[in-house]
Amino acid sequence: MQYSCLFLAVTVASCTGVTPRNSQFYLPASYNFAFYDTHAKAARSFYAAHVAHFGIYEVALTRGEDATDAFAELEARIRRLVIDPPKFEPPAELIAPQWTKMAYPTGRSMDWTHHLHSQLYDILTDPAVTEKQAAGERAIAYYLGTPGAAYSTRGYGHRWMMGGGAWAGTFPRKYPGINGILWSYHWHHGAVYEALMEPTPEAQARELDRVIALFVDSVLVNPPDYMPLTAEVAPRFSQMFPAAAHIFDNLHMMHDITNDIMVDERLSREQKEAEIDRMLRNQLYATQDFVVAPGMPMGGDHVMAPSAMRVPTELPDGSWLPQGHPDSQMVPMTQLMMPLRPEEGGR
Repeated sequence: MQYSCLFLAVTVASCTGVTPRNSQFYLPASYNFAFYDTHAKAARSFYAAHVAHFGIYEVALTRGEDATDAFAELEARIRRLVIDPPKFEPPAELIAPQWTKMAYPTGRSMDWTHHLHSQLYDILTDPAVTEKQAAGERAIAYYLGTPGAAYSTRGYGHRWMMGGGAWAGTFPRKYPGINGILWSYHWHHGAVYEALMEPTPEAQARELDRVIALFVDSVLVNPPDYMPLTAEVAPRFSQMFPAAAHIFDNLHMMHDITNDIMVDERLSREQKEAEIDRMLRNQLYATQDFVVAPGMPMGGDHVMAPSAMRVPTELPDGSWLPQGHPDSQMVPMTQLMMPLRPEEGGR
């Protein structure tokens, strides 16, 4: 039924030129908002990242690809919000109203995945949830029940981000400062998951305080040289929820892909819209069984951590380790340079 609805939505959009504004409420559960209610400082610490992601898209669309002053103002605003974040998470349409009109399906898929982020944080936080893996898998299944907005559960690593088009890497080259903030936040997301894997609320609180202090005092000061994969930062979380690790890596890549496309002055507005739509379709759960991921391109400025060359690996008990996990299989770079067939994508 869901796939029929997706087909109908695409058909209507193509026939009328109007994108249906469909949405879905996140899974109702007693644990919802447990993370915010228990660890409000940690929960709010993410919100500057949402302003950064969608703010970049809006500035590029409304002020131009080379709006150096506007991007500098946005970066300064984001750094202020790191210290004094919004009280609640602002949605994409509030931060980027014009861009959302241009790329509504992508904004919707990003916000939908942010809901899954929140629910897994809630599940790990709530001590009343004793079967955390079962509860988390149910939330993931509910998320995947909207396949036209959910990201793929396959481990594509950096392939889509660097092999998707000629625009790849444009944003980090133009705006390294604000890009460093984004990759620091990708680290932050995983580090919070790993802190919440601690067995008691007291231990969780201590680890979260450490993560936030490390984020502000160290990671933001010396940001990563590459986009971190979830399993690199959160190996225990990623072993419990390998599908979620891949979903979140694909979300982060889509954020970076959109940055690159939006600041590439070689592309018209119409071409940007088409490229963003194309890349979203490539990374959706609805299309993952027949989409072939590209290989990593030769040369270029992109840097990957050695752990990024650890590919999804099946364990003897039939479970999987996601890409980037410290115990997963290491492969040579030549393998990552080859296009990835769907059956090789992991779980």
